[in-house]
Amino acid sequence: MSEKEILKEETIDEGVQPCTPPEPTAVGNEQLEVISHSLLIKEGEGAKGRGVVLNLKNNADKDIGKAVFKITFYDASGSVADTVEESLADFNKGSMRSVEFEYSKAEADIQSYTASVVKTVLTPDPEVIGSDTVEILKHVIVEADTCSGSKRALVLEFKNSGEKTLATAVLEVVFCDGEGNVLDTVCHREFEFKPQSICAANITPAKQEAEAFRTYKVSVRKAITTEFEKVQLKSHDMNPVGDAVEVSGVVKNVSDVKTDAAVSTLFRDVKDEKIATRVIYIRDIEPGASMQFRFKFVVPAGEDVNSYAISVGDISE
Repeated sequence: MSEKEILKEETIDEGVQPCTPPEPTAVGNEQLEVISHSLLIKEGEGAKGRGVVLNLKNNADKDIGKAVFKITFYDASGSVADTVEESLADFNKGSMRSVEFEYSKAEADIQSYTASVVKTVLTPDPEVIGSDTVEILKHVIVEADTCSGSKRALVLEFKNSGEKTLATAVLEVVFCDGEGNVLDTVCHREFEFKPQSICAANITPAKQEAEAFRTYKVSVRKAITTEFEKVQLKSHDMNPVGDAVEVSGVVKNVSDVKTDAAVSTLFRDVKDEKIATRVIYIRDIEPGASMQFRFKFVVPAGEDVNSYAISVGDISE
């Protein structure tokens, strides 16, 4: 055998050395600790490696709204099968969680991986801002109760710290997810809010996708005293009566002085277009007293009342 043939044979022997995948690794950060990790095996006939299992702990001083991982999967030959970014959401402070990140291709046989935390987004603290007249005393999330059918809610306790009765106080609650993204906005209205009195309210999101909110913002949108809102509409109804509709209701004088009120009613047709507006006056309502009203609106020929909008106000002299 010639020297050239010997060298060729040695070269071939070196080239057929098998490649092996790297050792599995998983690295966390200061906020998210990887306690342990292992290969995810899907059991069954011809069981194969399908991904990675990570056992994690939240070491941050608050909830993690979102954690993003970069994962590289390797097959039996040591080749990169894929590199992906995966994430998890709403990881409670001080808790532990096990997550699985699975490779998508059914024919693959994953033998190893490298996983690392790309970023963590901490859940923002609630923002609660009162006003000169409305003080927020307490705010806490109450979990849903399947037995009673109650939903996850924000419980607020607030006080009229001013010296005047508030005819209407409007508190706005912005519900957010774990990253601080807005899910829903709901307003709570408190009527006849006496000085130094304390009220409580359970406020729930209106949108179903916001029911799992993780944080919130509370602010006082309005605080209207009885000097500016003397009369309130407490109830109203509309019923057909022959070729007319009858509107009835109750108004209340929430102020400390006798006052007159005007009730304005806008009638609309099936296309939500205006038919007419009618105004009635209610005179000499005593402080703290309620008065009923009732009137008929004869519907013009060819028209059909589908809806109405009603409002009330005191009459300026």
